[in-house]
Amino acid sequence: MRVAVCSSLIVLFACGGAAQKPAETSSSDEPSSSESKGGSSKDPEDLAPPLAPDTNPSPAPAPKPKAVAADAPPADDAAPAVFHPTPSVTGAIDGKSFTPKVARLLSPMAADGRVALSLIEGTTCDVAASDPTMTITVTWKKGYKTDLASLKRATKKSVNEVGFARANAAGKAQFSTTFKPTGTVQVVSAPTTKDATGKLKLDVTAGEYILAGDIDVLVCTSPQ
Repeated sequence: MRVAVCSSLIVLFACGGAAQKPAETSSSDEPSSSESKGGSSKDPEDLAPPLAPDTNPSPAPAPKPKAVAADAPPADDAAPAVFHPTPSVTGAIDGKSFTPKVARLLSPMAADGRVALSLIEGTTCDVAASDPTMTITVTWKKGYKTDLASLKRATKKSVNEVGFARANAAGKAQFSTTFKPTGTVQVVSAPTTKDATGKLKLDVTAGEYILAGDIDVLVCTSPQ
């Protein structure tokens, strides 16, 4: 009788121990109910649907205009550069080049209406004895044409009506005796107001030297 009771207790103990094992396994190894349904838990913001793009964005602010100095003149009002037409030149005078850029009116008009014009390589009324200078006497009247062969040529002591002078070693003007020009000089415009600008048309030949084209005349002294 005791043997039967012990056997029953052993069987009951064995069955109870077997029943506890699945419970221990579920607490340590099996995933939780939330993990079995949706995997790992996520933050609520990660589960929210994405926002739709803004179809009416705010316009970007317009760039501010650059400040402009009040006293800065417009580009169109800039003073134009001074331009003087330069005649073409071929050859040389006494072995040296001479390319005049303007003519100057430096003395009053004579009683017969003629003036002496000085052609120089500079562009101002400033006078220097060392400047190579071609002097031509013309009637200061618009359209008037002068025949150079009819003018009295320069000598060693005087420029006379037409001539060419260059500074010597001492710095003094020395008149050329070989400069014997032919051709014509025509007055295109003949203003009489100081600081005005007239114009000549040149056609000058002296040996191998040829001077042809237009040249401005600076009225440095009023001829009247």
